[in-house]
Amino acid sequence: MSPLFIHASASDTLIWHQGEKITRGGFTHAARQLAARLPQATHAINLCNGRLAFMLGFAAAALRQQVTLLPPNQTAVALEALKQQYPLHQVLDDTLLEGLDWKNVDNNPLLIPSADHIAAILFTSGSTGVPQPQAKSWYTLLRTGQLDSQRLLQLSTSSDIALNTLNIVATVPSQHMFGLQTTLLLPLASNCAVYDGKPFFPADIRAALESVPEPRALVTTPLHLQTCITSKTSLPRMQFILSATAPLNATLAQQAEDQWQTSVLEFYGSTEAGAIGTRRTTAGDTWQLLPEARLEITNDGTRYYIPHLPEPLPLNDQVELVSMHEFRLLGRAGDQLKIAGKRASISELTHALQTIPGVEDGVVFLPPDASRTAALAVAPRLTAAFILDQLAQRVDPVFLPRPLLLLSRLPRNDVGKLTQAALLAALESGS
Repeated sequence: MSPLFIHASASDTLIWHQGEKITRGGFTHAARQLAARLPQATHAINLCNGRLAFMLGFAAAALRQQVTLLPPNQTAVALEALKQQYPLHQVLDDTLLEGLDWKNVDNNPLLIPSADHIAAILFTSGSTGVPQPQAKSWYTLLRTGQLDSQRLLQLSTSSDIALNTLNIVATVPSQHMFGLQTTLLLPLASNCAVYDGKPFFPADIRAALESVPEPRALVTTPLHLQTCITSKTSLPRMQFILSATAPLNATLAQQAEDQWQTSVLEFYGSTEAGAIGTRRTTAGDTWQLLPEARLEITNDGTRYYIPHLPEPLPLNDQVELVSMHEFRLLGRAGDQLKIAGKRASISELTHALQTIPGVEDGVVFLPPDASRTAALAVAPRLTAAFILDQLAQRVDPVFLPRPLLLLSRLPRNDVGKLTQAALLAALESGS
């Protein structure tokens, strides 16, 4: 048996739902109610948008020893494929809250029947190909939350405010590894609470932060951060901002710190591993490994070791070890291009595109079996010919993308990622 909550009291706040404070004891009562009404199944596809519904669905499925499936997206094609792959499933959505009672308090701990139980299967984003399933035992998830809690407490800038009082507002979906860590595992492994909604627009983010008491933190992505800065949105005092899912530009991080008088922190990680390292972005390019973790560089690449994972994981990024506990990122292992005997990296080409004045967003990529790059850009006041001319002044002509398509927006998913499938679909349709 393994407890769902670690070091928490039944009277502690777990979720802020529609302005209402829901305690851990109230959540426990509702989770047992929901577990009793769940139908027989081996898997539960959790599509809940609200944090309360998502967490209740996860807890109830675990109590019934059902495996929670967390799809990489909620398109009809992706969900149908998931249902075909796991035929003995049930689907959980926000309607599961109907008829549940979280007013009454249950002081008895929620116990997961086995720490080795596969509690969840997540899927990689598909940014480099087809999304791949990643099975997670309850023990692995619990340790992930505990180590995240330890590190965020260390990085907290105010020693008089403990992490176990923190209120989290997140813009990322709970089905993504970053969202799962910060809106489910972190509250379960510490005494912090989470805001029920998933704000998207800057005004909604501000309202969500204002609706929870201090100390508070914003969990978000570079895309959301850029939108809030560009719109000059005023945000209430925050303990810190935590960003992940894509590299965060140091200039953007500095603007955020200056505009909102807070610290901007980053997680570096993956669906397979969870968080691997952390840093304060404005402090430099050196990352600190999580406690108990280590990296090993071999001729075949870099492997990541941490006790709660069943085996070492190969990293998709090239790294440089600074010390036993610190490293620098050098770029994706598959990021290098060689065309006409010349070399460049996709990330450098994308950066060159994005720095052209008037380009609001952009990406350079190499389609499968292609001999030259392609690009998508958002630049309402520019032509493709002008952008290519500007790009030719920044990169070698052999790396100029053909075609370069102008879009109203890039096909980014909920966490700002560009999947290979979405890029190819946009390229094929020309829109």
